[in-house]
Amino acid sequence: MECPKADGSGMLGGVNSEPVPPSDRRREIDGRPDSVRARLKTLRERDLDAGKRWAATPRERVAAAQRHAAEAHAAAAEVLASSAEAFRHAADAHERAASMHERTAAAGIGDVRGHQQQAELHRAAAVADRQRAERVQSPLSDDEQARPASGSDEPRDGVAP
Repeated sequence: MECPKADGSGMLGGVNSEPVPPSDRRREIDGRPDSVRARLKTLRERDLDAGKRWAATPRERVAAAQRHAAEAHAAAAEVLASSAEAFRHAADAHERAASMHERTAAAGIGDVRGHQQQAELHRAAAVADRQRAERVQSPLSDDEQARPASGSDEPRDGVAP
């Protein structure tokens, strides 16, 4: 016997079980193309200035390198923060799944031992994801502690802040 499908989506009986992202998340996703376009424009403008780059004084080149390093550092910090958040969300999802399996097993529904095993697996996955979030977050914390107090714009030994 063949199961009815809804509009070729693979969903049974016309029910769409796909999660709907929160509106804040939707706005963030919708704004990404604009961010990418702005970044590409900046990079293209930088390429136009390539000829001027070598005509600059060493001090100007160092200042430009420091700006680029600061931009790269900020981008890396943003990626690490996003990764940590994603791992925390994954851990929360594993916790919810584990709770559901535990409640199902406690109610004696279906394969009780199977639900208990799934709960254990989800709990272990949640622990692993939380550890990943901490590892990803730790370079951010280390960097904040390593930076000098604000107020000094002087480069440290020629190294970009």
